[in-house]
Amino acid sequence: MVHKYPQDLVVQLLEKWHRPMGTRDPNDAGPLPLPSNKVLEELLSTCYQVSQMQEESRDIRFRLILAEAEHFRSKEGEQQGLFILKLAEPRPYNTYELLKLVPSINFNNSLVGIRFRENEGLQIWGVIHSGSRWTQVIHGGSKQAAPLPVALGINVVGAGRLTVFRGLEILVQLTGGKIIAPSINVFQADWMKERFSKIQSQLAAEHAQNPLMVKNEWARIDPSFVGKLYLEFFKHVISTVRRSGHGGTILSFPAGMENIISKDNPHISIKYRFAENGANVQLKTLVLEIMQALATICGRLYGHDYVAGWKDYVALQGKRLSQLDEQVFKYARFVARLTGVDGAVVTTEAPELIGFGGIIQGNYEMGQHVSKALDPEGMSRQIERIESVGTRHRSCYYLCKKFHNVLGIVVSQDGKVRAVTWGDDTVLYWDVIPIDFAL
Repeated sequence: MVHKYPQDLVVQLLEKWHRPMGTRDPNDAGPLPLPSNKVLEELLSTCYQVSQMQEESRDIRFRLILAEAEHFRSKEGEQQGLFILKLAEPRPYNTYELLKLVPSINFNNSLVGIRFRENEGLQIWGVIHSGSRWTQVIHGGSKQAAPLPVALGINVVGAGRLTVFRGLEILVQLTGGKIIAPSINVFQADWMKERFSKIQSQLAAEHAQNPLMVKNEWARIDPSFVGKLYLEFFKHVISTVRRSGHGGTILSFPAGMENIISKDNPHISIKYRFAENGANVQLKTLVLEIMQALATICGRLYGHDYVAGWKDYVALQGKRLSQLDEQVFKYARFVARLTGVDGAVVTTEAPELIGFGGIIQGNYEMGQHVSKALDPEGMSRQIERIESVGTRHRSCYYLCKKFHNVLGIVVSQDGKVRAVTWGDDTVLYWDVIPIDFAL
């Protein structure tokens, strides 16, 4: 394998900088201009070198952004929830200055402000305290992050590991000598959306039959809202398992199979089974309550013809919506912690919890093959032998071969994540990385 370095990262960055990506305010003037390739290489190369260093035995993790202090103010001159701490005299931008400065700055909450001037070159001009809500890009959530300029940001998250941002949007990542972009995000695949479309339709139908609905007063709910909320929920589950350090497996069976799986069967034995109609359907209940609250609030504000969606949910979190939102992500953490017991957490697409401690009665034998998906739909594939994975992965492969409509999420002890299912004629998996959640 030919390893990639900061110069290669510059090429990818320039290719993606002006492409439409994610959601953006139509009133936004677009991303700030970038300096020359030479300056970008210096910026990234310096970060790369510092990432390999330690300061008094402390590992180095930091965030920086290439923008002037004035770019952090709105048109009205407000700082929009940010604290801007400007140095009386800028410091030179080099490995020594970064190595001495960044240990004093919390990675989750603050950024180093960098500017470029033709005469002075790159300089450190200050520190921006942004708060930690930006981490929802990776870990899931619905809180409104403090807005950042649509400027070049760089996160140094480990030795040789750089993530490049455009404002709050992740563009590309350099890790392990590879450059990775969110181009094979399985969670954005058409087949994945179709898989969960039934539960979206079901919840929409139940919401429409809500006996508390006041006609001509409740706003309508965007059909995509439930899918977005579920995605944030699963992001939080997966991220919580990743950060636990012990790994785990989550199995999602199609709705209707719970009667088979929850009873004794030759395929999976569940040590801890949940009773029906209890906490196992809590997420579904919470989502319906959120839809009711959102329809009521938006109907009162904008009228019954208004279509309420994710942006409204984030922006209008008063007391009631905030309470419900907190319960959703508390429940996500609860589900994630169930993976601490040996065996899989078993759910349906709803998702309804069937139980945990699920032991799969079978295993892929060494020497057999699976296919790695190279695009979201799994059309482009790479055949692999399974010698490099352990029992957790092989048992999930086996179950997906037996039940073609099972979706497995396998988190390794080292934090690597794979989504696994059947792909027409073979077991198919996708590598899931944090930037997959950026879209």
